[in-house]
Amino acid sequence: MNIPALFERYEWGYETVEAGIWRSSFADEQDEEFDLYVAAGEEWLHFAVSPLTPPPLPECREKLTSLLLHLNQSVRLVRFAVDSDGDVTLQADLPIAALSFSLFAATLDALIHYTRELGGALARTATDPSYHSSFF
Repeated sequence: MNIPALFERYEWGYETVEAGIWRSSFADEQDEEFDLYVAAGEEWLHFAVSPLTPPPLPECREKLTSLLLHLNQSVRLVRFAVDSDGDVTLQADLPIAALSFSLFAATLDALIHYTRELGGALARTATDPSYHSSFF
């Protein structure tokens, strides 16, 4: 498995953070930048756009969590997660045994698409108690 070669074939810049972990970044239409991490495990290749939102305000956490659970039912190939610090990530996993360029590219495409489509509304949900998303 040569992850750098997959990034290069996708024509996307990256840096090696440490052995088995790569970082890249991309921007949405509002020039908001997002970090994309790819980490190789023993059996799975893990992808994460992290953080996807600013840290949620305490009064916004419940609404944000509800929206993420709702959206997890409609997104494909990816999922939303919240870590123990409250950071929201968009994640995906691929089995290394079946890894191909087409699966790698489709996963990056999905992460970029959903970040660009939903990132702004999720950021507002995380930081504006009066905001009501059209996705919910």
